[in-house]
Amino acid sequence: MGHIRIRSHYEAPIEHVFELALDVKRTPEWDVSFHEIKNIKGSPDHVGTTFDTVMKVLGRPIEGHMQVTEVERPRLVTMVGSAPGGGKLTWTTRYTPAGTGTDAEMEVDYELPAGFLGEMADKLFAERAIERDMRHSDENFKVLVEAKVPQLA
Repeated sequence: MGHIRIRSHYEAPIEHVFELALDVKRTPEWDVSFHEIKNIKGSPDHVGTTFDTVMKVLGRPIEGHMQVTEVERPRLVTMVGSAPGGGKLTWTTRYTPAGTGTDAEMEVDYELPAGFLGEMADKLFAERAIERDMRHSDENFKVLVEAKVPQLA
C-alpha cells in the first residue's frame, strides 16, 4: 500500500478553504487526477455522502466510487474510495488556522488494482507519479482558493 503526505499553506481563511475543498463538483478544476465527478448523493460536508469519479492514473481512466467517512467542519475531512480490480483510496485532509491563512495536511493511502503487479508498479514508478500529480493539484488548488479570498468587513 502506498502512502503520500503533503503539507501546504493557503493565504485564505479556513472556512473558505474548507468550502472549496468540499465542493466536489469543482474538483476537476484543480485536481489533475479527477476528470469527472458524477452521481453525487448527499452533501459532501456530511458523513455518508457518495459520488462516482473518473480518475486518470498513469494515463489510464479508472472509474471509482467515493464516500465521505469523517467530517469535522472546518478542520477535517476523510473520504474512502474504491475502483474495479481492487483499487482502494483513503484521503484525509486536516486544516488548521495559521495567521490570516490556513495550513493543510493531506494524507493519501492507496492500493493499486491488480494485486502483486499493482504493488510492483507502485514501487517502480506509480508512487512518484501520484505524488507529482498531488503536488501539481495542490498548486492548482492554492491558486484557485487564493484568487477569490473573501474580504473581512
